[in-house]
Amino acid sequence: MKKPYWLKTYYLKYKINIIFFNIFQFFIPKNKTGNKILITELDGIGDIVVRQKLVDEIAEKYGKENIILLITYAAELIELSGYKYEVFEKDTHYNFFKLLKLFKKLCMYDFRILYSLEFISEDKLDFLRKMNFQKIYAFERGWLDNWKDKKNIVFVEKNGEKVLDKIHNYATIAVNADLIKEDLKPQLNLQTSEGNYIAVGVGASDKKKITFPEKLSEFLETIVKDYSDMKFHILGHGKNDIEYFQKLEKVFSKRENLVCLVNKLSLAETAKQIANAGVYIGFDSGLYNIAYALQKKQICMISTKRGQEFYHKDENIKFIYKELNTEIIETTNEPKYNNDISSISPKIFKEAFDLTIGKQEKGNDY
Repeated sequence: MKKPYWLKTYYLKYKINIIFFNIFQFFIPKNKTGNKILITELDGIGDIVVRQKLVDEIAEKYGKENIILLITYAAELIELSGYKYEVFEKDTHYNFFKLLKLFKKLCMYDFRILYSLEFISEDKLDFLRKMNFQKIYAFERGWLDNWKDKKNIVFVEKNGEKVLDKIHNYATIAVNADLIKEDLKPQLNLQTSEGNYIAVGVGASDKKKITFPEKLSEFLETIVKDYSDMKFHILGHGKNDIEYFQKLEKVFSKRENLVCLVNKLSLAETAKQIANAGVYIGFDSGLYNIAYALQKKQICMISTKRGQEFYHKDENIKFIYKELNTEIIETTNEPKYNNDISSISPKIFKEAFDLTIGKQEKGNDY
């Protein structure tokens, strides 16, 4: 029998931490109402990237100097955009001292409005109810639902087929009624000089979004057949991505063509690697969204069943997925990987690559 949610260790730890926080926060002077705007973005890198233009619109309305972002990820990208920010570490809501310290720091700003941009419920931010906000904007069915009787909150419906539709709906209600959806398409402005290599992202927030290394090797081998000297710059971060590269390297026929940059680059440097590549190849991940914001030609390997609202409609992206009526290939060695992607044939991948290369401007080497 499954343990009830309210009996799980992480939930109990969070609740105990909040009890202590609620006691000691009384000793901290609360923020005075001023001109500052707090924007919370505790989602992953990809979510922050796709909402970049929405943040820009908020900054346009109130002045960039008045914007403070509260983030967990993508600090380097925020710095590239020139915004001030505070960091909510991943374990802050479990650590009373960290939470109290962050609360004290936020109370030193004269916040007037809170824009909560999280797509999903984030009850870890419940501590913000102790601050003084004149107005709050948030997506419905999120962590602010239980504030209804206490705060002046505007809830925005999550309408739309794609994530950009939801962002546009939020912007229309919370920022500017005259905005059109195309104005909110993210754009990272990096100086580029296209190189003769392909950038390959091997990670994602969940193994269920990626295929196993042997299958990716099959895909990349189809390129090597026609472009024997082609270099693949492998991008990623963390232990899982290093292990993935090591498995890929073992089965790839021309190991010298693989350039491992996993854990060797900052996020900003990784973005530049994608910007300078001839093509980006990867999965539904933060790097996929960075490539999207860079308007980079890319091949994205996806499951037709997962996260379809984040599969952007864009001429620069060629999605490949399991062909209809294709038998699913069970990944017995790594059952946590995505079986839909594992069922894509190398032929389909190569056709997508040839089509993507064909769209490149004349003068490229491939």
